[in-house]
Amino acid sequence: MLLEGIGDTMRVSLTGDPVEEVHLAKEILNAVGIRKKGINFISCPTCGRTRVDLINITDDIEDRLKPLQQRWEKEKLRPITVAIMGCEVNGPGEAKEADLGVAFGSKKGLIFEKGNVIKNCPSSEIVDEIIKLILKKADEG
Repeated sequence: MLLEGIGDTMRVSLTGDPVEEVHLAKEILNAVGIRKKGINFISCPTCGRTRVDLINITDDIEDRLKPLQQRWEKEKLRPITVAIMGCEVNGPGEAKEADLGVAFGSKKGLIFEKGNVIKNCPSSEIVDEIIKLILKKADEG
């Protein structure tokens, strides 16, 4: 019904802290585009072409995004999408619609802004660089 435009809220039931139900419901509504807020973080599921430790990289980025997510919601900043892709084959195409995206290659990654390459840097610097760019977006409003 939500995808048909009927309603804009949902109830999620989980075992455990009810606060987590609210967080999950917000994430679902954000993921389907009904309530876009904050930072929409997406990453690829990895495949044989992935040559970086994408799981640890995305975990690191997600951990560092948590306080930024709160800032986004508190200051009602324009929602942004950040895409982290594991290879240079599909990554550029999959990340091109994101406000900020990364497509990893061997020991390096291309950083995109709305599909345009803005930086090529070593894999070891990607997390810091993408966080810096997200902070720049926050300062721009």
